[in-house]
Amino acid sequence: MKPKSPFGLDGLADLGRRGGIAMRPALLRVLTDLYVQRLRHTPEEERHYTELALRLLEAVDVATRVAVADRLARHISPPPRVLQYLADDVPEVAAVLQSHPILRSNPVGQTPHPQPATSSGGGIAEEGCRFVQQPRAVDTARAAELNEQFFAANAHERRLILLNLDIVAPIPVWLVGVSRDPIVSRQLEAAALARNREDFARHLAAALQVPREQARRIVNDDLGEPVAVVGKVLAVPRDVLYRILMFINPAIGHSVERVHSLAALFDAIPEAAAAGMVAIWQALPRGERAAAKYQPVTWDEARPRARPAVTARAAAATGPSERRSAS
Repeated sequence: MKPKSPFGLDGLADLGRRGGIAMRPALLRVLTDLYVQRLRHTPEEERHYTELALRLLEAVDVATRVAVADRLARHISPPPRVLQYLADDVPEVAAVLQSHPILRSNPVGQTPHPQPATSSGGGIAEEGCRFVQQPRAVDTARAAELNEQFFAANAHERRLILLNLDIVAPIPVWLVGVSRDPIVSRQLEAAALARNREDFARHLAAALQVPREQARRIVNDDLGEPVAVVGKVLAVPRDVLYRILMFINPAIGHSVERVHSLAALFDAIPEAAAAGMVAIWQALPRGERAAAKYQPVTWDEARPRARPAVTARAAAATGPSERRSAS
């Protein structure tokens, strides 16, 4: 059994009570988006999501509760207690769920019990139900919102998110399609030791399949949690990650205490939580592709080539005698 995290439900319930941005709505949306990506959940996953969601729902605004209700309304078997909580909410929230088959098949005020979802044809729900297989990736617009919320959070809030992101919908690392080849760790370490952030971002974008601009944002983040996530999901050896943290960003490397803290976070982050964060990054709009550019293999390929039109004009302007003397 996985030991209980010291940053568990009580810590999550405290999110947003301090000054700064309200993290609880963002966290609730993250957890719900991850939950509905799968049609089926284990009893433990459902229990974890239910406990977290009910605590967070008590303190978020109506707009967030409507958004959560809308996401769960499209799921074949949402958690009964959460569904009932939202169905008993203000009319604006309850109206989103009123047509859900589970609520229609149960008397008002009676806790609904989800029916087993039968599927065929690769995850399509049973006939007569309007729900289909959920997408594996986070919606692009939602991913952008969640990404902004995460990068705007302070170190404590980021730690809470990363240590709990896996408990409702764990995502296997293979599902996000990253490269865990040991050569990636060596490339990232070499770029960090050379303090070449652009080269680091290039390798990172290719390995994670994320937009290059997002890779640069990860590298340039002065708190460092995104780099710890990268290390976890790419299976970077701990000693290599430590050197990367020391050299890639002076704001991090100049504080031994900060490097130690991030290395400890690296040890504590579940792989599924790191994969969940990368899944959000992969869903971001792509301003540019992470595909590797062609690299010249011979010395003359690396030399800049004159445009054909310019070369032709230069040849026409050169007289025969000049061309002979040059030969």
